[in-house]
Amino acid sequence: MAKDSLEAWKIWKQAQQKYDYFIVGLTTALLAYLGGSFSPEPFAFSQNTFELISLTFLLASVVTGILKLESDLSVQSTNLRKVEAQEQLDVVNKILNFPSRSIDLDTGMEISLTEAKERQNILQEFISKAGKGLNKVGKKSERLFITRNIFLLLGLLCLIISKFISLCVVYQNV
Repeated sequence: MAKDSLEAWKIWKQAQQKYDYFIVGLTTALLAYLGGSFSPEPFAFSQNTFELISLTFLLASVVTGILKLESDLSVQSTNLRKVEAQEQLDVVNKILNFPSRSIDLDTGMEISLTEAKERQNILQEFISKAGKGLNKVGKKSERLFITRNIFLLLGLLCLIISKFISLCVVYQNV
């Protein structure tokens, strides 16, 4: 069952990463397209002003999206180190449970019970700190996800408003 859970998590994580890359890429393309055709004008209640606000929100969305991707990489790296430490802790616990002559699998040398106990303490402390760190980075990643999406939605909303303002100006001139 644990193997199925791991596979399900891998599939979910890959889908999440693809979604994040897609959203950041799409937002970047929209930002480049709008930025390429933008021409500055004085501030007023005009299409241009809302396009500038839209560009600002879209840029913030791209930056936040990149920070989220970096945060996810940090989570994966920390989680990998935590899993490796847990595997080493399992080996040390086996050594402590069977106090006969034990071999350190890393060095191939014999390991004493005091060395094994020291390693156990170090690994337990690392795993505990890594777990707390994962919680912090995970919460940060969630906040960045929400912030990125809010900036994207605000950018799109301002873009839509700018198009309505343009229609109103054209309608008034007719």
